[in-house]
Amino acid sequence: SGVDQGRITALVDLPSRNPPDSVVLRLRHPKSAPIKSVTVNGKKWIEFNREKETIILKDMTGAVAVSAQY
Repeated sequence: SGVDQGRITALVDLPSRNPPDSVVLRLRHPKSAPIKSVTVNGKKWIEFNREKETIILKDMTGAVAVSAQY
C-alpha cells in the first residue's frame, strides 16, 4: 500500500474460466478516509461507493490493477 502517499493499490487476478459478472472489492483506509478517485488498469473508474469503501469491477478477467486515491 501507499497509504502514506494517499493511495492503496491492489492487483486482482480474476478468473477467465467461468468469470463472474462483477466483483466487489473493498479497500479500507486505516484512518477511515473516503475514496476520492479510482483507476483500473491505469484508466479513470467511476464504479465505486465512497460510503461503503467499495469498487465494483464488471465484466473483467485476468490481472486487474486497481488504485484508490484518498
